[in-house]
Amino acid sequence: MSLMTEPDIWFTLYALAQQGAIHRRIIITTSDLGKLLNISQQTASRRIMTCVNQEYVERTHSSNGMLVKITKKGVKVLDDVLKGLETAFTQYEDEFDIRGRVMGGLGEGAYYVEVYSEHFEKALGFRPYPGTLNILVQNEGSRIALNRMRRGPPLIVKGFTQEDRTFGDVICYRVKINGSIDGAVVIAQRTHHSENVIEIIAPINLREELNLEDGSSVTLTIIPLHRAD
Repeated sequence: MSLMTEPDIWFTLYALAQQGAIHRRIIITTSDLGKLLNISQQTASRRIMTCVNQEYVERTHSSNGMLVKITKKGVKVLDDVLKGLETAFTQYEDEFDIRGRVMGGLGEGAYYVEVYSEHFEKALGFRPYPGTLNILVQNEGSRIALNRMRRGPPLIVKGFTQEDRTFGDVICYRVKINGSIDGAVVIAQRTHHSENVIEIIAPINLREELNLEDGSSVTLTIIPLHRAD
């Protein structure tokens, strides 16, 4: 059984990535890897073996050392670490806008909003209308703003179990819809939407209140978490 911890894997993959192993096979020895990680050659050998066994790294041997390349699974590990660090470092101070157009949904929003209703009310301070407004983000500036929002600290509505069914966590970001109505972007653990579609909840029926129909333009102003509190 390996004693290699998750951070050991992160640092090993990071060291290999710095040498270019995400993009191509690199030649490296366990001695070289040990120097990069400030560990012994024996420990480096065990680490690379564990990464190979867990399919984070592909390795073949050559006369000059190992030919090593990080696999897609290994790249995913590094990407998860990167996203976690981006979230930790990001704290936007000012409001900013995301613009998009209303689009039809799959008809599932009302059910899930109703199930989570009490939990949303505790987290957000309002009981949402049973349904979501789906917004398709279309222009590049708004897609950049959407990624900025996702890197920021969210409100998290914790998952729960109800009638032997498990409902996962929901990530929330406070917004103002068209500059006047308080609401929230909600991101469920499981969603059928693409990354450019976001779901909005509010205490009222947004389509009726704002006279919206499919294709209508909507502006979402993202409220920094510290100001929302």
